[in-house]
Amino acid sequence: MRKLIKKYLAKQFYFFKWVMRYFKSISFSKPEQKQIIICFDGVFPHGGLVDRLKGIVSFYQVANALDFDFKILFYHPFDLERFLNPNQVNWFIKPEAIKWHPFKDQFVHVVNDFNVNPIELIKQKNANRYFVYANIDYGRTLFPHLNKDDLAQKWNKDFTSLFKLSDVLNQRLQDINTSNFIAFHTRFTSIMGDFKDTTSLVLPEAAQEQLKYKLLEKIKALRANKTAYIFSDSINFINYLTANSSIKAVEGLPFHMDNFEKNTQIEGHLKTLIDFFMIAKSSHVYFLKAEEMYNSSFSRYAAIVGETPFTHIDL
Repeated sequence: MRKLIKKYLAKQFYFFKWVMRYFKSISFSKPEQKQIIICFDGVFPHGGLVDRLKGIVSFYQVANALDFDFKILFYHPFDLERFLNPNQVNWFIKPEAIKWHPFKDQFVHVVNDFNVNPIELIKQKNANRYFVYANIDYGRTLFPHLNKDDLAQKWNKDFTSLFKLSDVLNQRLQDINTSNFIAFHTRFTSIMGDFKDTTSLVLPEAAQEQLKYKLLEKIKALRANKTAYIFSDSINFINYLTANSSIKAVEGLPFHMDNFEKNTQIEGHLKTLIDFFMIAKSSHVYFLKAEEMYNSSFSRYAAIVGETPFTHIDL
């Protein structure tokens, strides 16, 4: 009972915060077609790039299943269309175009909610327009008849329907030599002492050195003299690897969209997008994880976008 009360109060608090943001947008008009608007407007944290993409693709799939119009309101912490433009779907909507009918529209907050069935949730609310905050891939729930490979193909197809690279992002990718390379990805969060995240654990220096050496030896064995790039959230590890091997790295500092220093520099966000689509362009992706490291899905979804072989390796 206490858990249910706590969940109810949390949802009321989320709704209150949302109303405070969009109170001035009240309108009694309604859309011509029922509509889902997935929002990234700074009201709530969502996680990193891939978390946001998961939420977008999932609710695009929901909109398709229900024959709803679909829009993406994404202007925090940057304007999405600077890097990703509408492809086959006209999803763009300006913040000033947002209209909220207090009786016929619904607020939906399912950030980090793995248990919901989004189609059933939308059907139950029976509104004209849904303002959605989400960061989960609900593919297994939406398409229970599909296997893992089919789900990946479905996700790739829907992502491609939504997005094409902006001229800015495409040019930056073209400027990097990406001919026939393999990609290595690691995710440390805070344990290397150079990255603030939801975790705060920092390994002792001796343990950091041991972990870096173990990863280096594994990467050398997997690389087999192929051209390779390292992608990581730890600049300490990137510098260690490039100093002790001929493995390459993309210039720039690793960056997390929901970081806790409120860094709004656009180059940091561009670096995240470049890393993602560089991994997608690789000939093979290896995600390396030791016990103390974080189990990221960043490179797995990049591999899905690029239709690239992906291997998860536990050390």
